[in-house]
Amino acid sequence: MQCYHYMAVTGKRTWYIACVILGREFTYRKLVWDDDLISQLRAIEGDFWNNHIVPKVIPDPDGSKVCDEVLEKYFHVAKKASSIELVGFDEKLERREEILAYIEELQLEQKQIEQEIKLFMQDHELAVNEHYRVSWSNVDTTRLDTKRIKQEKPEVYADYAKTTSSRRFSVKAA
Repeated sequence: MQCYHYMAVTGKRTWYIACVILGREFTYRKLVWDDDLISQLRAIEGDFWNNHIVPKVIPDPDGSKVCDEVLEKYFHVAKKASSIELVGFDEKLERREEILAYIEELQLEQKQIEQEIKLFMQDHELAVNEHYRVSWSNVDTTRLDTKRIKQEKPEVYADYAKTTSSRRFSVKAA
């Protein structure tokens, strides 16, 4: 990929970036430099650097998959028989229970809709209209009966068994 850039000085400080991709495709993009946006981004970056990177403080959780991965990486193993008092989380845990109940209600509604469509389809594999394509097809799956292998051929099971470690998060009302 070859990329070239050309800067045309206008009142808005505009950049044009052009690329030839694998000698086959030409593309270009117009980039407008916004001093206010750049200043805001630099302030955010400075805040993140000074308040998280330098003091080595993990940012507040945001619910993302990346946050889960970071927490798993940093706190992969629990100290056996350790405990900490749970302070200040009652409202959040109550909200979590509300959310789980709502999810359960929505999943039940989803299942009901799916069952109604299956009843309509009966033994047909496909149902189509101008908005949706629904398939209810046969799927064959082959799995090893690990319980039986462990009983009948423990040496084979031991040779191929793989142990993984992770932490399980669970919440129970006291």
